[in-house]
Amino acid sequence: MSQKFKVRKLREQKPEDLLKDLEKLKGELIQLRTVKVSAGNAQKLGRIGLVRKRIAKYLTVINEQRRNQVKAATKSSGKLPVDLRGKKTRAIRQRLTRSEKAQKTQRQWKRLNNFPLRKFALKE
Repeated sequence: MSQKFKVRKLREQKPEDLLKDLEKLKGELIQLRTVKVSAGNAQKLGRIGLVRKRIAKYLTVINEQRRNQVKAATKSSGKLPVDLRGKKTRAIRQRLTRSEKAQKTQRQWKRLNNFPLRKFALKE
């Protein structure tokens, strides 16, 4: 496991395989931490960081796959779950949509219809 680790290979694997490998890595991390507590050799302690990074890569790929599945499942409805929508700012998220802005009240419609804008002809 000391060779360079490619995330590209992880993306090709099935989620079940990823979860199995993730459990193995977590077990290895537990072993390394127990070695650290029992004042083990420094060579093994250096692997803690590598194992943690590898776990992070596995979790990233697993979360990507889950997000992509949810996006594909909800694509037809057009409504994404809240955690998959764009963050933006609170003001941007809460402002009215174009169609909501364009809507007029009953009173506005009456005023527009009964009192249209006047057209003036200018003399020169």
